[in-house]
Amino acid sequence: MTERDETTMRTLVRLTVTAAASLLLTMPGTVPGIAAPAGVTAHCTGSGCAGKSPATTGCDHHARTVRRSAGIGPLVELRYSSACWAAWVRVTHARGGDRIEARNKGGACRRKSCYSTTVASGRSSAYTAMVNDKGVKAWGCLHRRNGNVVCTEAY
Repeated sequence: MTERDETTMRTLVRLTVTAAASLLLTMPGTVPGIAAPAGVTAHCTGSGCAGKSPATTGCDHHARTVRRSAGIGPLVELRYSSACWAAWVRVTHARGGDRIEARNKGGACRRKSCYSTTVASGRSSAYTAMVNDKGVKAWGCLHRRNGNVVCTEAY
């Protein structure tokens, strides 16, 4: 591949990531000030949400993206629900076998302070179970199959 081809490819990837991020920003619940659907209530709060799915608890309806990874490649987002006081990680444009983690404590990944999931073969997106984000900071990381690690800032 020539240097010009590589530059063109990088530009196309940047445009794709920008378009995907723009689409996400127009979805309800991804930006502060956009209300969740009427009648949606969360079924857990804080530490009671640890290890649970944001989709099955209703926390995803109250969520917004509070941190994003920077750069080219998969988009890693830290999602936060103020109704649930919980956070989780969502990745898009990843590859099967990549692993994402939602954390609220450093060190080894332990139950209640870290939940991870692996992007399924043939898929490009996934999300983790939730971690408590009441009175603590949470962040997310993507561990690529090639050994690279991309993390969000804490929120």
